[in-house]
Amino acid sequence: MGSLLLVGPLGCEIVAGIESRTLAPSVGPAGACAEGAGVGFPDSATLFCSDGSGAVSCDDPSLAPGQDGRVLGVLPSYEEAPFGGAEGAGVRDEILDLVWESGAAPAPVSWGEARARCEKLGGGTRLPSRVELVSLVDYGRDGPAINPSKIYVPTSSTDLYWTATTAMDGVWAVGFVDGAMTSLDRTLTARVRCVEGPLRVTCLEEGADGETSIDRRTGLVWQRVSTPEVSTWQGALAFCASLSIGGASGFRLPSIKELASLGHGEEAEPMSAATSFPDGEGRFWSSTPVAAAPTDAWLLDGLTGRIDHQPATLNARVRCVR
Repeated sequence: MGSLLLVGPLGCEIVAGIESRTLAPSVGPAGACAEGAGVGFPDSATLFCSDGSGAVSCDDPSLAPGQDGRVLGVLPSYEEAPFGGAEGAGVRDEILDLVWESGAAPAPVSWGEARARCEKLGGGTRLPSRVELVSLVDYGRDGPAINPSKIYVPTSSTDLYWTATTAMDGVWAVGFVDGAMTSLDRTLTARVRCVEGPLRVTCLEEGADGETSIDRRTGLVWQRVSTPEVSTWQGALAFCASLSIGGASGFRLPSIKELASLGHGEEAEPMSAATSFPDGEGRFWSSTPVAAAPTDAWLLDGLTGRIDHQPATLNARVRCVR
């Protein structure tokens, strides 16, 4: 394992002891999916690892490779931008081409009030989708799990934030205390942070004789059919490190934000993960340990898109990425 030369919006940065990510080749359909192909999904600057029972150094060679803290993706880059017609009221995410309201609403409101508030700001502002809001979460932090120097977080950082994505029993909301997600009845109240910009589209295409799916938006190559067996977190990390598909190796367990980027449960996304993977149901491990509880790791429900965590000693399904 060597140093990584990371090329991103901020230029080049040498990060010692970090494994680089392998992007998919620039092939695929033209149009919206070709636009910005392979630019990635905003990563968390997670710099800690776990052996399943507690935090350990990410430089420890005895750890299974591929943990989130050993793999650095494209870090978010924010700059001040106009929002809703007001100068300096927003910050632009260069990766997803979105402009976020820099300060959240002063008080929690119902879902209907949240949607109305965003629409009234003008300039095409709207309530963000679940995937878009998760892009702001920094899973390397806790309480709140967001970079406070970039986007304002109110004192009540444990408040939930509305999304535009409906769930089976309500609407999805994201909590920035740690990045977990829950479904709320739309008559309850939560905070709102509006966004403006094109609605994100997942662009998945078949690769490796149907054994992989390539996401043209992020440049990630996914194992299309997940493992039939469930595994502990450490077992999942080791399995992906040894996986070879179509003669290609270099697979690893995806971070929780990479899993979220697929759009599981995101009905607004045409070509979502639900229609691209034949076995999308189940709970899937990520490579991201929980900042406040290193005995746990984050996982995603492939049917609903729910993000939560569980002890690393329990079992879940495995879908690898490179």
